[in-house]
Amino acid sequence: MTLWRVASSARRLWPLLCAGVATAAAHPLHTSYAEADYRADSGKLEIALRLFSDDAEVALTARAGKKISLDKTPAAEFDALLLACIRDGARQNLRWVGRELKDGDLHLWLYVECPLPGGLAGAKFSNRLLRDIFSDQINSIRVRDRGPPQRQETLLFMTDTSQVVTFR
Repeated sequence: MTLWRVASSARRLWPLLCAGVATAAAHPLHTSYAEADYRADSGKLEIALRLFSDDAEVALTARAGKKISLDKTPAAEFDALLLACIRDGARQNLRWVGRELKDGDLHLWLYVECPLPGGLAGAKFSNRLLRDIFSDQINSIRVRDRGPPQRQETLLFMTDTSQVVTFR
């Protein structure tokens, strides 16, 4: 499963994350939240993606074909699976920055960055993160141009549609 794609004009820059198989829900709400910060000085889009850690385990288990867990799978193996998911089908050079657990291990934050030479205005995003696993999955991306000028817009994805950053 492709989690999200960013495109500037008609070019696709990259897909993010991985595939999985539907399983029973461990919690009643399935969401992901991303912050995508564009830095004009570097021409890079810095992405921080938060998802429920148990949802990540479900997706990685499906991908690996064996049980994957944050507390029992060696960190190097877990990270390699995450990185493989992120790089699946990538059309742009993604750089893995890392991951961390927060909120009592409830949330897993993934950090990546990629070049975005054309900037954010007019960039096209879609976010299908975990939608093939959880039919009620809701994803959002807060897109920020750190400027100058500083601008932001939040994109909400309840279906598999794409949206263009307009900075209304």
